[in-house]
Amino acid sequence: MNANPWSLPKHRALRRLLVSLDARVAEACDVAPDDGADPAIVTLRHAELADLRAHVYLHGQRPGTYGVFFEYPNPLPGIIETEENLPLPKALASLALHFAA
Repeated sequence: MNANPWSLPKHRALRRLLVSLDARVAEACDVAPDDGADPAIVTLRHAELADLRAHVYLHGQRPGTYGVFFEYPNPLPGIIETEENLPLPKALASLALHFAA
């Protein structure tokens, strides 16, 4: 990962996810350079495929859960684009699978 998760100006829950994700996905994803200033959203991109991204957010989610919006280089019908109210282990598994490309 290209950034220290604890130094990012993001909500503590997102920093926790990033620390956990880094251990599972290691060098496969980075925090996107155009991540923005919203502390309740973090945008991740594949280290080699810039169009393979995921937006992890806390807006509208139950406490202790995450929402994830997936972006693909070539969108295909029938592929899951959004998952809501995921507990940390499920969010990590979904992101690990997404960035395993």
